[in-house]
Amino acid sequence: MSRTEPHPLRQRRFLYIWAASFCTEVSRWSLLIALPLYALALTGSALITSAVAMLGLLPSLVLTPLAGVFADRWSPARLMAWLAGTRAVLLLPLLFVHDDGDLWIVYLVMAAESGLTGMFESVKNAMVPTLVPAGQLVSANATINLNSNLGRLVGSPVGGFLLGLVGMGSVVLTSVAMLIVTVVLVALVGSEGVRRVVSPGGTAFWRELPTGLRAIGGSAQLRAVALILGLLSVAQGLFVILFLLFVTNLIAGGESEAGLLRGVQAIGGLLGGVVAGRVARRFEVHQFVVYGLLLFGLVSLSIWNLTLLTTWIWVYIGLFTLAGAPSVWLMAGWLSLVQAATPEGLRGRVMSTFIALSDGQQAIGMMLAGVLAGFLPTLVALNVQAAVLFTAWILAARMLRSRGTPVTATAEPVSAAR
Repeated sequence: MSRTEPHPLRQRRFLYIWAASFCTEVSRWSLLIALPLYALALTGSALITSAVAMLGLLPSLVLTPLAGVFADRWSPARLMAWLAGTRAVLLLPLLFVHDDGDLWIVYLVMAAESGLTGMFESVKNAMVPTLVPAGQLVSANATINLNSNLGRLVGSPVGGFLLGLVGMGSVVLTSVAMLIVTVVLVALVGSEGVRRVVSPGGTAFWRELPTGLRAIGGSAQLRAVALILGLLSVAQGLFVILFLLFVTNLIAGGESEAGLLRGVQAIGGLLGGVVAGRVARRFEVHQFVVYGLLLFGLVSLSIWNLTLLTTWIWVYIGLFTLAGAPSVWLMAGWLSLVQAATPEGLRGRVMSTFIALSDGQQAIGMMLAGVLAGFLPTLVALNVQAAVLFTAWILAARMLRSRGTPVTATAEPVSAAR
């Protein structure tokens, strides 16, 4: 970044998008914590809870790949405002859920929220390069990505504490308020000075959708990342459900403890981002994935099995904070590998395909967690989750070691008209 160029946050339109992104992350994380806990309290069933969480991911399999195409053809700012406003309206039916007979409302809302959130994130990521000069893109993306951890840091405790102290209605209204603020902020961006990304002229809309998947299939490097990310996503899906049982069954906690433990991971994520920035030149890109998976697996194994010795919450606050650091390294590593291995004209569609596949694999992990919780002790099921992480680490060490840095783009451009 040139010394004469102000930081992205000092540029008005980018600042509005950054603030809007933060509001959506707070809304998202408060619901991610509160809705599964609410379903578990209503039903007492881990399998039904996993179904609720799973429905928070599956629609992105369909809608996320569409988002990049929509953003290229329509005004990204208007599309983001429409998506946030629609999310706010669709949350309101949750106010009418009172018992397990109303769970169908939770299912429908979670499905709609998932698809719209995935689209919002994809459009936002596509819009960032239109708001700042090319020389500021890395700084802008790093600043935007801080919101994932900041949103978790604020949203997770908010979701847990409000649910425990006031009830689900307060979580819903807080999320709606954050989304209304998002609509206002995005509307302030407008279209003035926003450089549009233009889709290939004359390309049929539906023919643009499968090109990302074809590019992944045609590149050995992208296939390797897809396999490793798939295992990581399954492990994350297992965690989302089994974590609730960890809190309630193994450390005798409740909604507040669940929100606190998920929230403090953001502190580790912020620290992990600082560390990654300082050591980036000393490590090859693939090493962030390898070392991140190893540390993630070791921390997970320690957290689950320490319950045999202690239930003191401060021990787990420290370990969950530590777990946030490798999550940032993993994200930075796999995103960089995919970006380097993807031809210029396919990056948007390849990225949206990876995100959609990851969400689908998380959903598989969630359903698997519901099944495992039905016939395995909670501690054994949690150790299965750690085993999946170690499997991903072994594959990463073997499949990514020889690829080095920089990663070459082996995937040939795929015509959208094929």
